[in-house]
Amino acid sequence: MQRKKIFDSFKHWNVAILSVLMSFCMTAAFAQSGAVKGKVLDELGEPIIGANIVEKGTTNGTITDIDGNYTLSVNDLKKAILQVSFIGYNSVEEAVKGRSAVDVKLGASVVNLGEVVAIGYGTQTRREITGSVANISEENFNKGVNRDASDLLQGKVAGLTITSGSGDVTRSSQIQLRGTSTLQNDQGPMIVIDGVPGGDMSTVSPSDIESISVLKDASSAAIYGSRAAGGVILITTKRGSGSRTQINYDGYLTASTIANKPDMLNASEWRAANKALGKDISTYDKYNSDTDWFDEMTRVGVSQQHALSLSGGSSKSNYRASYTFLDRNGVARDNYMTRHSFRFQFQQRAINDRLRIGLTGAATLTDMQMPFSDDYILAYNMLPVYPVYNADGSYFTDANHNYDQGNPVQNQDQNYKKAANNYFYGQGDVQFSILDGLTTKVNLYKSRFSSDYSEWQDPRNSRGQGDTGKAIRRNRLWDRNLLEWTANYTKAFGSAEEHKVDAIVGYSWENNLYADQKSEATNFAVGSMGADNIQSGNLLKIGNVTSSRNEYKLISLFARAHYSFKERYMITATVRRDGSSKFGKNNKWGYFPAFSAAWRLGEEEFIKNLNIFSDLKVRLGYGMAGNNRIDSYLSLAVLGSVTYPNGDSTQPGYVSKQIPNPDLKWEANKTFNFGLDFGFFNQRLTISPEFYINRSSNLLLNAKLPTSSGYNSMVINAGETENKGFEVSLTWNAINTKNYGLTFSGNVGFNKNKVKSLGSLTQYSASSGWASTQIQDDYIVKPGHSVGEIYGYISDGRYEVSDFEDYYATGEKWVLKEGVVNNSSVIGTSYLRPGALKLKNMNDDNVIDAKDRTVIGNTNPKASGGFSLSGRVYGFDLSANFTYSIGNDVYNANKIEYTSSYQYYYRNMLDIMGEGKRWTNLDANGNLVNDPAQLAALNANTTMWSPYTSYVLTDWAIEDGSFLRLSTLTLGYTLPLALTKKVGINNLRFYATCYNVFCLTGYSGFDPEVSTRNKTALTPGVDYSAYPKSRQFVIGVNLNF
Repeated sequence: MQRKKIFDSFKHWNVAILSVLMSFCMTAAFAQSGAVKGKVLDELGEPIIGANIVEKGTTNGTITDIDGNYTLSVNDLKKAILQVSFIGYNSVEEAVKGRSAVDVKLGASVVNLGEVVAIGYGTQTRREITGSVANISEENFNKGVNRDASDLLQGKVAGLTITSGSGDVTRSSQIQLRGTSTLQNDQGPMIVIDGVPGGDMSTVSPSDIESISVLKDASSAAIYGSRAAGGVILITTKRGSGSRTQINYDGYLTASTIANKPDMLNASEWRAANKALGKDISTYDKYNSDTDWFDEMTRVGVSQQHALSLSGGSSKSNYRASYTFLDRNGVARDNYMTRHSFRFQFQQRAINDRLRIGLTGAATLTDMQMPFSDDYILAYNMLPVYPVYNADGSYFTDANHNYDQGNPVQNQDQNYKKAANNYFYGQGDVQFSILDGLTTKVNLYKSRFSSDYSEWQDPRNSRGQGDTGKAIRRNRLWDRNLLEWTANYTKAFGSAEEHKVDAIVGYSWENNLYADQKSEATNFAVGSMGADNIQSGNLLKIGNVTSSRNEYKLISLFARAHYSFKERYMITATVRRDGSSKFGKNNKWGYFPAFSAAWRLGEEEFIKNLNIFSDLKVRLGYGMAGNNRIDSYLSLAVLGSVTYPNGDSTQPGYVSKQIPNPDLKWEANKTFNFGLDFGFFNQRLTISPEFYINRSSNLLLNAKLPTSSGYNSMVINAGETENKGFEVSLTWNAINTKNYGLTFSGNVGFNKNKVKSLGSLTQYSASSGWASTQIQDDYIVKPGHSVGEIYGYISDGRYEVSDFEDYYATGEKWVLKEGVVNNSSVIGTSYLRPGALKLKNMNDDNVIDAKDRTVIGNTNPKASGGFSLSGRVYGFDLSANFTYSIGNDVYNANKIEYTSSYQYYYRNMLDIMGEGKRWTNLDANGNLVNDPAQLAALNANTTMWSPYTSYVLTDWAIEDGSFLRLSTLTLGYTLPLALTKKVGINNLRFYATCYNVFCLTGYSGFDPEVSTRNKTALTPGVDYSAYPKSRQFVIGVNLNF
């Protein structure tokens, strides 16, 4: 109770603290300023156009003109320091020291050691970093159609796997850093946006992002404590700067087409295949169409984006406001997303720049329609002889009552799943410099996300006819309040300021609220009502109207200290203490310490004398982070409503829904990281290899309970996983002159995942669920094995005639020879005959059963990464970005379902089951053949087994998912500044991009980069009726004036 009072009391402190600190601005006094001007030149003495000049410690800045000249008003000519930077050159800091003219010369570099990189609760220069941090700036982002920040990063960071396993324009990518470390829902790295932890990538327009940092090891991420086990992604948005107003416009138009589709039987092939199987298809003679259902369900999706921003400022303030309109139409006819993104930022400085007040606000309004994934099952199953429309223009509905069939085009037109999502947030921060080098800051943040979901299944089509129409409405609300206070001390001392200390302490209070309401009704008298008239449904069952609400809080204390000597020897220590309401009363609080060190060997004389390295650094780190991504009340006894009999009637009541676990605590992720940074030829060539070991213990596991307990499961801490890996990143700036440039960059990551322990459990099973109950426990987690291993049978081809003694007409059955394995218990007794699927016996008992199941695939890649090439010639630029994966398996469930007639006798099938390719039991006259010699001769040139079999998961359905993809190819042209300046334009660039240009792979499905059954981290890599990926063609323009 006392802790609750402490939590709640901070709600009343927010306004008070902000009011006190904002009162400082009433006494603002402005320092005297002076103008400094000069020229920025490259190493050959040529002027650099568009170089950035910023007064250090402020956002006051400008850019050079066509002749490399600049003019900037600074606060104090004696104390001001200019930071000068330009893409492809080393940044320079130049003290003004009272001068009115300062010329600067920049040296070319591909990796800028002076580049400022975002880290947790602060920044560091690249040369000072001691942990594993990857930073990607705007000029290196992926080009093309980008939904969110994950699209900008794909293939850019070693060890960061981004899977966009669907062409659905409303679906976000899955992100994983350095392997699977949890057995719960793996949500990937925590997102931090402008210093606010726990963000959502979809709420930031890619055009508003300036840079992204990825904290890969615990020594870097531990300052975020119990939420950083999966790593941290820091997103820094653009800010206004300079003394003049700038307007930017970025716009593009896109045409998307389906990149790949399955090879199904066409009408003539379907008729021939079914006649060869002995099926009577005379009923279908009246249908004369030859329909490609995937073609009918898809289209050319036309999309557009327009992003407009206004920015500027003075020596005392800066601002930026932006608006982005995104309209995306998927290749599926019922898939779209429209998004409006607004963002503004303002900062004011006062009291001789000791006081800074910042305000940030953002809104994201999204309307979208998601496709029904089951419609693609219909596209596989529907017969090619069926038409889409009848002769009178009405929908074809003859198959709407068949199993797993129905007109998917009709479904697309009459059914829908829509969502209207609104996200708003406001952030205010006040920073005050107490002493030289000592600043304190208060940050207040409030966000609200609401979602209105509506679903309609029309009674006129196959989806809604069973319920005579079905409507669902769901409203959800997420509220978040955050208060953070930090104090930062930075000091350089010594005769040459060779000692530098940077320390921060902080406090964080956070409250999260989630509320949900859902209503569902069926049996609609009028089919046109839709989900907007849910009260028109005549049937409302118990449980069809639900609501819920939960809340959790987090209190944190954290600190970090960084010391460097001559920027040569550096150490960093971090600690965070989190208190969470999610966990049991015995484990509310946890510590997350970290330590890292770096030695810049390249600054030592014995290394300099070698004249080999322009930079050489050794990094070593160890730390612990946590995972608290579970429901709010799993440690408590929670009641649920029930209805129980009471005489001749029923009575509502309450019963316990779960067993409380007062010892429940967060997962702990301990990371060891060792890295090297090599630089050659004045940083034109840089190589960074890293080795890491990540061990996650106290795994949160939903353990099954015996039925006698009265409960199904209970969340416990049990077990440990380990990820070991090696990564290499390389950048080579081969050519870098004023008019020419050529750069290559690439990365590769090798990761080995292993389950070290499951506590008292010997194994933990999971089902992908694509085949309902027919294929279960197709994924099993065992100690000594990897998460993501697939379990099933080993295919041994098919039963040949030679495997049987003979056909006995009396009993109408084939009898196996002695010693030939019998798998009738798996495929079905009635299907055991020549041509049937044959399985390998793994334990020499001559019988195929569950004991013969083994590991048949591993979805973890042996290596993955990306590489890019970029070049420029005068005003032309060309870039190509590749991604690849090696050694991962894909579970192609489509091959199992659509090579079988088990569920539906007359379904369509993949073309590998066409006539002449798979086993047949009929001769040319359509007569059933049981003569062994004749049957063997009929199938001498066929390779596939008979489709008469139940669903069986074998290694035949597990395929190598290795691929090399050209993700984006961009050609651009920037008009000469001498020309555009005449009409007041600073930059004008036109470009064309192709996205998903090609994919080299041996995988037979839609796309090897797929994962359709991803409700948990335990069932990755399943390809089942996926929404097909698209290939996009883009034309766009970048404009600045």
